[in-house]
Amino acid sequence: MNISMIAKLAGVSTATVSRYLNQGYVSEEKKQRIREVIERTGYTPSSSAQTLRTGRNNLIGIIVPKISSESVAKMVDGITEVVAQSSYQVLLANTGNNTERELEYLKLFRNNNVDGVVFIGTLMSKKHLAIMRSYKKPIILLGQQEADVSSVYFHDHEAAVLATDCLIRCGCQNIAHLTVTLRDKAVGRERRSGFMETLQNNHLRIHESLVAECAGFRAEDGAVAMQKILDSGVPFDGVFCAADIIAFGAIDCLRRAGISVPEQVCVTSVDNCHMASLYSPRLTSVDLSHRTGGMEAGAILIDQIQNGTQAFSQVGMQCRLYERESTGAVAEQSEGFSVLS
Repeated sequence: MNISMIAKLAGVSTATVSRYLNQGYVSEEKKQRIREVIERTGYTPSSSAQTLRTGRNNLIGIIVPKISSESVAKMVDGITEVVAQSSYQVLLANTGNNTERELEYLKLFRNNNVDGVVFIGTLMSKKHLAIMRSYKKPIILLGQQEADVSSVYFHDHEAAVLATDCLIRCGCQNIAHLTVTLRDKAVGRERRSGFMETLQNNHLRIHESLVAECAGFRAEDGAVAMQKILDSGVPFDGVFCAADIIAFGAIDCLRRAGISVPEQVCVTSVDNCHMASLYSPRLTSVDLSHRTGGMEAGAILIDQIQNGTQAFSQVGMQCRLYERESTGAVAEQSEGFSVLS
């Protein structure tokens, strides 16, 4: 079965069938006849033939650092919901936080198969940016903000401000910070700068001994960093953690040291993962709108593909603080920053 046979059975020209299959103009009466023949015969258009006609594969590439991450999963969920509505399929590349693998996939998707790419970036380098800027097809950077690259980013600095300010409003005066490598612009640099800025604006001392860098994004890493701060002997009454999973490890460490949360130490974090509202004590955390960010990135990408453009776009997503038991809130409360584009 081919379009010539479909045309014959429907009593129309092959050109009309071709326009129908490629969403061109066809009268309603002829559309109905062609649709009935296709449903009756079970005809499926050749994907390779469609690619030759349109120059598109209807494939989107998504490069992720770690598929097991809840925040990444939310972003991918948002992207796939949008692209599926436009009849695009997804090729998912999981790099396992391997920088070289990220570069390999960026090159692979640049040269082959896909019509556009969403890259969920973490540790951005000059090599990453050079490859992205060499793209002749649409590419969206998600989770980071870089000049000359279309980006959908999260307000990590503002999220840290909300989380740190919450601790100060709870009466905390000596606040510790569990951070990650400064090579990570969003989670490391932006969240740390928001923490430091908020302390300075409130005329609170920044204790170097109360800032500990975690080896990674595991609860064990948070526990180790928290123990390092305890071992320093510097008193503290609040802890701002760069991520929820780090906070869970930190609270566990405090509990084992006989320190109660929030009675003796208040804890805040960023991500607002599913477990934040289930953990005991329930964790005060800032939601960065990861799923909505994924939807925004998917929508921008599809728009650029369908319009044949690579228009530069920068979109920042909303963040919102959810106050819970780890800062003494009896009932969940929230406040946030609005969207900035």
